[in-house]
Amino acid sequence: MARRKMANVASETAARDLSAGVIVVLSGGGFDAMNPVEVRDRMDQYITDVNADPFVQANTGGAGLTFKLLAGQKAKHLHQAKWRQICDALRLLTASPLIVVGHSNGGAAAMDLARCLQTQGKSVDLVFSADSVLTLDDIGNINKVPPNVVLNVNPYVIPTPAWLLAPFPVGKPNRRQVDDSLDGVLNVGLTYNLPGALAHRNAFYELAGGDKQGAGYKLPHLLLQVTLAVLRGDTVYDIVHAAEAPLQVLSTKSRVVIEVETTNFKKTLRP
Repeated sequence: MARRKMANVASETAARDLSAGVIVVLSGGGFDAMNPVEVRDRMDQYITDVNADPFVQANTGGAGLTFKLLAGQKAKHLHQAKWRQICDALRLLTASPLIVVGHSNGGAAAMDLARCLQTQGKSVDLVFSADSVLTLDDIGNINKVPPNVVLNVNPYVIPTPAWLLAPFPVGKPNRRQVDDSLDGVLNVGLTYNLPGALAHRNAFYELAGGDKQGAGYKLPHLLLQVTLAVLRGDTVYDIVHAAEAPLQVLSTKSRVVIEVETTNFKKTLRP
């Protein structure tokens, strides 16, 4: 990838009011329990990790970003079928900054939620759409990013012959809804030599750090890194171009070929 610009040190240290911030994480499937337990657990842990970050703590008065949005909500994450209810709940909140993450049907629902929020005049600072699969209630093309989304990071599975061992729907590259560009869009094509269902799981799970290792994770937690960079106020350029190094580590450790594409750049990362 093109040489990264010098990081904006001031943005990492200067105070930034995050007290009205909201984080939404959407699971897929017809119902929440259809998702592997490790994926659901990692979704909740991701929210915990974001809110435990010292910068987030310092800039929210210790409260962290809001994630409990619906009456009776037990888990930190929510199921994709609730995106309309979530949109209604966010109507009552400032919700800025706003982070939306989804996997599988949840990735599609994340884009649906962003479109719904556009009608409220709300911006979405990050949509992380992992291997998006159509829902029964989509309100537009799930692979077209609406203009109110500042940054979209879009990991998706590129099937290999091994995919046929357990076929599963896979996502696609995203582009901007208005001009079909890649402005503010980072597509991450994952060519796992794995059965489809496992590859689909990994499109979220491995970009969220993979298995636990001691107090951390075996793989780079790209999802967390990108989220914290967005919350610090780093530029889209810096965030997108900083993703190459952790993606190369993922490629090497998981032995997966990764096709990376964004504005004016396309590259293949190999183990």
